[in-house]
Amino acid sequence: MVASAMRRALVAILIFAACAQTIGPAAWEGMTAREKTIYVQSLIGHERARERKGGNRLHYDLPPEEYVRRIDAAYRRGDRRNAGAIFEEMGTR
Repeated sequence: MVASAMRRALVAILIFAACAQTIGPAAWEGMTAREKTIYVQSLIGHERARERKGGNRLHYDLPPEEYVRRIDAAYRRGDRRNAGAIFEEMGTR
């Protein structure tokens, strides 16, 4: 019972975080690999929706785990932008 309530709370937090798209370096570092993957999946979904509406010509065809790896690498190099901004630069034409 408690575990399912905790899962629901975690999902709610992740959905809120994904909608906000303002996960900074400190928050990113505190996320689990699964949470990072879910967040990136939400960013990919958002970009694909924009693409279908004609508002984005960039494509995000890599697996979410690859984007997570690249965002992790950017933070290791000292990038201080939010994860969404780093992700946006990873699209291809």
